[in-house]
Amino acid sequence: MTRAEAGGRPGVVRAGAGRRVGAAMLVAALTCGGTACSVIPIGGGSIAVDNVRKGNPLGDPYARVIAVPPNPGWSAEEVVTGFRAAMASVDDPGRDIARRYLTDDFARKWDPHSGVTVYKQGEPLAVQAGLKESRVTLKGTVTAIIDQDGRYRPSGGLLNEPFSLVKGANGWRISAAPQGLLLSEADADRAYLKVDLYFLDPGWKGLVIDQVRVPIDPTANFAKTTVERLLNGPSSSLKGAVRSAFDGTELIDVTTQNNRVVVNLTRRVAADLVGPMSAQLAATLAELTKGGWGFEVRVGGEPYYTDNPLSIDAQEQSTFDPWTTPGEIYPYYMADGALWLLGKEKTGQPVPGKAGEKDGTRDHPAINSQAQVAALSGGDRRIAVAPLVTGGQWQEWVTGDSLVPPCWDRYQTMWTVNRRDDHTSKVMRFRDGQRYEVSAPDLETAYVTSLKVARDGVHVAAVVRDAQGEQVKIGTVIGQGNATRIANLQLVVPAEGKQTIKDIAWKDGKTLYVLTGKSELLEASVTAAPKSLASDSRIQTITALDGSLLAGAVDDDKKQQILYWTSAKWEPLVKDEKGSQDFAHNGPSAPAYPLG
Repeated sequence: MTRAEAGGRPGVVRAGAGRRVGAAMLVAALTCGGTACSVIPIGGGSIAVDNVRKGNPLGDPYARVIAVPPNPGWSAEEVVTGFRAAMASVDDPGRDIARRYLTDDFARKWDPHSGVTVYKQGEPLAVQAGLKESRVTLKGTVTAIIDQDGRYRPSGGLLNEPFSLVKGANGWRISAAPQGLLLSEADADRAYLKVDLYFLDPGWKGLVIDQVRVPIDPTANFAKTTVERLLNGPSSSLKGAVRSAFDGTELIDVTTQNNRVVVNLTRRVAADLVGPMSAQLAATLAELTKGGWGFEVRVGGEPYYTDNPLSIDAQEQSTFDPWTTPGEIYPYYMADGALWLLGKEKTGQPVPGKAGEKDGTRDHPAINSQAQVAALSGGDRRIAVAPLVTGGQWQEWVTGDSLVPPCWDRYQTMWTVNRRDDHTSKVMRFRDGQRYEVSAPDLETAYVTSLKVARDGVHVAAVVRDAQGEQVKIGTVIGQGNATRIANLQLVVPAEGKQTIKDIAWKDGKTLYVLTGKSELLEASVTAAPKSLASDSRIQTITALDGSLLAGAVDDDKKQQILYWTSAKWEPLVKDEKGSQDFAHNGPSAPAYPLG
């Protein structure tokens, strides 16, 4: 297969006996051994390619966009079309072919690595043609921004990007255009890998996900590209919030041998970081190695240890951090004024201690991983905590002007927000009898209605009310003790039409469920636009854990029940002593998974 010959059109290639493909087309070779190829339009729809990358750690077919240089006979519009095609070529990572579409002066100024704007084209290119100067405008809708470090941020707004062109001895060339790359959604999907990197929490005991986009490198296998990106550190959204066991070492190569992925490093890590390093590797490569692949780490091509290899189990991340793949964990819930624990047969029983005794003054329970419950007490001015053991007593931990329901993080720290007035909120955390005020500049001048820390202890979600309604933001927890702060807050559910938010619940470290005031359930994250799952007017509260999503529901007769989501509909969950799952007065409500 050859590049277009002189006199062709932008993106045109001659394949085989010189058959010409239309002017707005690109060649995309599906590199499964470099044999098959297909043709796709610039900015067109995705190619249907089975994702055999799962279970194949070294690579899978990718759409290979081959850039072609400009031709002196092309019009200004065709030059812009060819330039857009060249920007999408992963086989030209330095975008050297793309620079040939630019004037010498602009070629020196243009930086293709300053970021990526992802768009959906709305109409044909608008052309204002002249004899020596022309202007071509690309119009559409911006859908996302990919930062230099791979951070993918959904975006919005109109795309209206002009390209200025001048005509010289070699034809039309672009003299001014936007910095960075402009890629259609389909081009971005073809040029970038969606990768989940895993770093370590500040205590070096848990894993924290960092969702990034990594440019495809046709000279390297996918596993090597992924591990190289892991060793480069977290994206800007997690800077200062996480750690890495790989500091000080570099990657040589990633290969396979005897059903193992072999990661070859330049040097060893500290002895106490071998476990965390192994967990980072196993978690980051999990999607690439489904099918039982294990891992081995070598140094300079030699075994990691002098007397034996460093072998890593395929599920090492689960051993290191059980919250990455939680096992059978049963939810708690309120019933008849007391806290109950659901059992295997979908029946429950009161928890031990005072929390399991009838008391209508506690609300919005939150449970930590050490069998303690925190709850609003007598309204929203107090929070009390009780151990879930025989004889466990309620103890008042917090008083305030107006407190949001409490939540726990993985370090047995309880969080809440005190609203002093409609424009003043102060985030607080409590541990071992100590109170710590948390710096959160983006929240301190707003009215916060809810705050939930994810099970990784780093990601945090907040519901904020403004004049437009209630919106949801996701950020990160940075620092410890009195130096703790919340930063990098990103809007994931905008305020629209005076909407309210009933509840939020973390599914895992990357997905947040949001229940609106209209009982519409949304799935939100920092890397995708909100997705609507289901609406049910009965739902009042939610909790989630991995693949389980529960809701506290109230019917028209004010009877209560807990529902679970089957992925298609809501079904009643809790049985009473007679085996009935009907809604009941003072029935099951306010379900809560630990750290939920």
